[in-house]
Amino acid sequence: MLKSNLENLILPLRVQIGDTDAEPSFSDEYLHMILRESVSALMNRWNDRYYVTNDGVVLRNPNYDFDWSSPPEIQHKDRRPIVLQASILIKNGAKFSESGNVSRWRDEEISYSNIESARQRSSTLEDDIRELESILPSKKLAKPLYGRLMGWRENYY
Repeated sequence: MLKSNLENLILPLRVQIGDTDAEPSFSDEYLHMILRESVSALMNRWNDRYYVTNDGVVLRNPNYDFDWSSPPEIQHKDRRPIVLQASILIKNGAKFSESGNVSRWRDEEISYSNIESARQRSSTLEDDIRELESILPSKKLAKPLYGRLMGWRENYY
């Protein structure tokens, strides 16, 4: 049995990856592990806003200023990026493991191709990446002060 504050993100993750059948493809334990990895993957972009304990509980970094006091431990606005990052991890892994299974064949009467389904999976992966980038843009380096650096260089020599 899972005991973590990531449990309530399992259903949104199932919806995101389309694993909503009566017989799901992924176990709750596997999705919980992916959600933990998702938080870990986002730590750099979030300046270590959260950290994950050894037993899989996500805690707030006490040195970070949050918009809302806890509970909940995970801010509501951070739920979607965690689910998207987890979806990206799952779809990227599936794309890699299924890459050898993409094929097509044809004879005079019948033709078969699973290339289009592979393209669709890649498309949903790219959609998730775009949405995550729109929510959490990549960090950019500060604009350099060329005049200052040039002046320092001239005065140094």
